[in-house]
Amino acid sequence: MFEMLDVLMLSRLQFMFTVIVHYFFVPLTIGLAVFIAFMEFRYWRTGNPLYDKMARFWTKLFLVNFGVGLATGITMEFQFGMNWAGYSRFVGDIFGAPLAAEGVFAFFLESTFIGLLVFGRDKISKGMRFFAALMISLGTTMSSFWIIAANSWQHTPAGFIINEEMNRAEMVNFAEAIFNPSTMVRFFHVLQGAYILSAFFVIAISAYYLLRKKNIPLAKKSMKYAVIFGLVFSVTQAFSGHSHSVLVAETQPAKLAAYEAHWETESNAHLLLFAIPDYENETNKFEIGIPGLLSYLTHGDRNEPVLGLKEFPADERPSILGNFIAFRVMIGLGMIFIFWTIYLAFQMRRGTLYDNHFALKTSLLLLPTPYLANTAGWIVAEWGRQPWIVYGVLRTADGVSQLSTMELVLSLGFFIGIYTFLLYLMIYLMVKEVKKFDMEKAFSTDKGHESGREETA
Repeated sequence: MFEMLDVLMLSRLQFMFTVIVHYFFVPLTIGLAVFIAFMEFRYWRTGNPLYDKMARFWTKLFLVNFGVGLATGITMEFQFGMNWAGYSRFVGDIFGAPLAAEGVFAFFLESTFIGLLVFGRDKISKGMRFFAALMISLGTTMSSFWIIAANSWQHTPAGFIINEEMNRAEMVNFAEAIFNPSTMVRFFHVLQGAYILSAFFVIAISAYYLLRKKNIPLAKKSMKYAVIFGLVFSVTQAFSGHSHSVLVAETQPAKLAAYEAHWETESNAHLLLFAIPDYENETNKFEIGIPGLLSYLTHGDRNEPVLGLKEFPADERPSILGNFIAFRVMIGLGMIFIFWTIYLAFQMRRGTLYDNHFALKTSLLLLPTPYLANTAGWIVAEWGRQPWIVYGVLRTADGVSQLSTMELVLSLGFFIGIYTFLLYLMIYLMVKEVKKFDMEKAFSTDKGHESGREETA
């Protein structure tokens, strides 16, 4: 029993580590693809060479992120068969379908047009360049949809039956399984998180150039669009997050109770700002909250009761402290994103943003925060589902492979090593590319190429 607990813990730890590192790359890939497509569109419609240079520069950073993210994603999926054999046997008929669709309909689409945009950029028209960038953006978005659909099925399973004889879940309705109750809410929530991260990434790099008086036209124009982009989606993310919380209250009430360290079922339930959970006595030693706000936010009525943790058996309760903290990290950073993008937009409207050292330095320092917010979001989503790997259907302990503790320790060490190297590689290449980029030299080089092509023609 002790060894089995170790195997379960190590399997979960390994998957958590690989997913968190992999998700460092995914949101930036999604958001930058949209930003690049917009730059290509502007270049196509205006012919302004600045948009061309912007598209080329951000595409370089996109490719670094995409390449390393691809490596972490492929490696991560090996764990389904290696560490989670029980899970793979039980849900393979369902979980495999969206993963296959992601490869066929999304990955090949984005990969094909990445090749066209990168290697054929100077051989195709401006309109075709925009089309290629648009297809890359569509591909990355479709990829995220299929992954979210598969993951959402684990939270709100639908469109399946249990084959008792073979002890596995079998799909009976593809549409119901893919568009399960939480798919679209979670999909839009993830997309908006990706757009916010990408906006803060572009803002930070632009701020870096403005502080060093380098690549100023590119930095100003990039920051302008990124501030607008970030403001819009920081605000809409608040509404998306609220919709997600309402859904969680309906479909996974134990998860919501863990988010709020909410022990007793009661109406006029408090929304806690701070608490110290007391697990032994099933209460909070100290708490600060807003009366009635939890009931109102989840049910639209202060008098509507919210289920407490005591309604659920102890072995079916998610971790309380970890979810409570991570949930507040996510919400708190979301509020910071709204206020900061409003501040930047106000400074931009006044015409003082690009010379405001406080705004520029702070924007650079804030670069890690959307990564932290996205990570906190995934922690509460996945940790909040425990102890179920498929909510209400299959426990996490029943999905783990029958491996030895030593095998998992060795594989965990290997994954930590390789993923740490890949994360370092991405940061190193990004920093190197940003530091060496000189727009004036790049422009003169491109003009020389264009002149040579014209003379040849």
